[in-house]
Amino acid sequence: MPLPAGIPIPSTIRRWWLHSQLALGKSREYAFLVLLPAAYFRLSSPIFTHNSVTLSLYLAFVFVFLPFKTAVALWGVFLAYRDGRNHRGRSRYSIAANPLAAPLRKRPFWRAGGVWMLSGIFVIWVYTYGVASPFPDTAELLRSPVLREHKSYNASYFIAASFWNNEPILGHWTREMTALVKILGRHNVYLSLTENDSEDNTASILLHYARELTKMGVPHSLNITRELRGYPSNMPWRDIPHRMSYMANLRNGALQPLYGITTPFRSVVLMNDVVFHHTDVLKLIIASKGNTMACSVDMDGATLYDQWVLRDSCGRSTSGFWPFFMDSGDRDAVIRGDVLKVGTCWNGIVVLDADPFLNNTLRRGDWGGEPLRFPQPPGCIISECSLLPLKLINQTSDSSIVMDSAVVVAYTVGWWKYYAVWLRMPVVRLWMRIFEERWWAIWWVVFKDALRWKGLDDGKEKGECVVEGWPQCGSKGIWAKGGVRLRKQNA
Repeated sequence: MPLPAGIPIPSTIRRWWLHSQLALGKSREYAFLVLLPAAYFRLSSPIFTHNSVTLSLYLAFVFVFLPFKTAVALWGVFLAYRDGRNHRGRSRYSIAANPLAAPLRKRPFWRAGGVWMLSGIFVIWVYTYGVASPFPDTAELLRSPVLREHKSYNASYFIAASFWNNEPILGHWTREMTALVKILGRHNVYLSLTENDSEDNTASILLHYARELTKMGVPHSLNITRELRGYPSNMPWRDIPHRMSYMANLRNGALQPLYGITTPFRSVVLMNDVVFHHTDVLKLIIASKGNTMACSVDMDGATLYDQWVLRDSCGRSTSGFWPFFMDSGDRDAVIRGDVLKVGTCWNGIVVLDADPFLNNTLRRGDWGGEPLRFPQPPGCIISECSLLPLKLINQTSDSSIVMDSAVVVAYTVGWWKYYAVWLRMPVVRLWMRIFEERWWAIWWVVFKDALRWKGLDDGKEKGECVVEGWPQCGSKGIWAKGGVRLRKQNA
């Protein structure tokens, strides 16, 4: 809106009016180039946690605002340079008269042009490498010494997965499993699938997938059961001990085909009903080399899902909040995406040496006794997923259990896209370095002890198992064979 003509107006008011008009123009520009794109990112499904606002503003800046401003500025630089050469600085074609050359008005030509050239290089990086897939190249993984060794003797893999009401993820799950099977070799994989009591189309989707596996020539089994729980579906768990026993039986059902197979499998892959990428399993196979078992990281909502099972190498409970561990060295390993030693874990996908699961005649090692299966819970309350690694440790005194913090899975496609894809894109990793890691560093200093998992139902559940026999933290002590003991909390 112009100032009224013919009325004497003080220069101070004129300057204020001019600045207000410029600010209004800038505010509209920022609204269209920052706030509206940020609102889109904020409301879209992948962006919905504590860092939503900051991350959404950052994405709006690097994907919309900066590219637009850089393009306009570089075009202005080009026009100013062209006009300066063609017209030798005549005022009509000068930098000051060119609206697109605004960045040059108060700076030397080379300095402003250089700044925007660097900005242009960053924008090119954002839209090329910055949005590259965070998953490793399959061919690169296959060149690892572990998988090359496995390929040299045609190693076989037993993969077991259980499902219940998983229709929303099965399209993704079956695609990634098919990709994994093709990479490992169709005849080198046995796929054991179980489903029970689903109220959606999980069973029919798995039946269709089993037919596809038959066409592909992949050895497999599919076990679909009804009324396995023995009580109404709206009351899934009568009590926690019953739930643990039920889950142990369910997981053992997925392992049942191992009894009748004479294949000397190299690895056993046990999977929850998680969304994953096929390279995740390859990475865990590599991480399991020389270790008892290797686990992924399973995220659900804003926190780690399997907090009840995960313990650090000293037996201490962890946190659901990234980077999970009480020890600063372990947290640094998670930030770097390293493989780190833990006490027990599960976290969606585990890869174990197959030897303890096989019959005596098929074993390569010295595992004694019956084939390893999920034990029935003792008198105290503990996850069946904790009992399996603890039994391994107790019978072998080998505590080489690791977690690959770069293998991230989730229980819905939305959360998987957020944690496994979005947060690990190079352009977002840059934001993590600048903001998120510092934010969490302050958070852990202030709230460290308050973040630790307190026990089942936040410590309110009586009778939870306490695991005794952990080596003393910071010492060179090792697990004693048979030294793991469970006692009831508050007993």
